[in-house]
Amino acid sequence: MSHHPSAEEETQECIDEIRSVAGVVACALVSCEGLVMGKYFRESGLSSSLFAAMSATVLASAEAACGSVHIQRPSMVTITTTDATILIVSAGEVALITAVIDKSADLPTVQRQLSDIAARIGEVA
Repeated sequence: MSHHPSAEEETQECIDEIRSVAGVVACALVSCEGLVMGKYFRESGLSSSLFAAMSATVLASAEAACGSVHIQRPSMVTITTTDATILIVSAGEVALITAVIDKSADLPTVQRQLSDIAARIGEVA
C-alpha cells in the first residue's frame, strides 16, 4: 500500500526544498489569489500574509504589463534592492513561489533552482 502524500505534506516538501536553496532567507508558496499555502520565515514577526498577497499582486501586475505589449506571461519577477532580492516565480496556473534572497547568494543559480521547483509544482497542480 503506497502512501500518497496529502496536499499539506506536498506543500511542506516544496517549502523544505525552497528553503534548502542556498541564499533563501524567507519563502512562501502562495495561491494566485494571494493566500499562503506554505511558508518559511526566520523571523516569526514578519507578516507572511502581506508578503504573499503583495507578491501575488506584483506577479499579476507583471502579467498585465506583459499582456499590454503582447509578450508572454512572465515566468519570474525579480525585485532588486540594495540588501536583498525578492524573486516571485510563477508555478503553473494556481500558485507562485516567492522568496527573499540574501545579497551574498549567486542569483542566477537561485533563479534556476527556483524555476525548476516551480516547474515541478506547476506539473503537479
